[in-house]
Amino acid sequence: MDAIQKFFDRSLDLMGQTLSLRLKRHANIAANLANMDTPNYKVKDLAFEQVLQDALPVSEGRLAMRATDPRHLPVRNVQQAYARAGKNVVEGVYGQDEKGQDVLDIDQEMTKLVKNHLLYNATIQILAKEFEKLKYAISEGGR
Repeated sequence: MDAIQKFFDRSLDLMGQTLSLRLKRHANIAANLANMDTPNYKVKDLAFEQVLQDALPVSEGRLAMRATDPRHLPVRNVQQAYARAGKNVVEGVYGQDEKGQDVLDIDQEMTKLVKNHLLYNATIQILAKEFEKLKYAISEGGR
């Protein structure tokens, strides 16, 4: 497998996994909004950004570590991070009303929903650009 194929495989896999996690997060937020009047309902969220960030290479002006020899220390495993991120459902409570029932903050949930939607659409646009580059390479690149 050459370096270009590895690059496309990894970036496409990364975007595909990110889209899957964004869809799961959207489902959790939608369930929160649908159950906002349900007594004793615990707010759920899929907090995966930090897990994914920990799995990605460091990019603060330094080069990312990569294994060029099988005897090197292993590079962070992104697939394991995706698995952990998908299971990272957090339950929380915004507060309680005068009757002691849990209260959901609709403004905060709607903000999370919009942010998640924008990031989902941005990932789709990046994915479309990747396919445009691939299409160009196949059709025009050999001329």
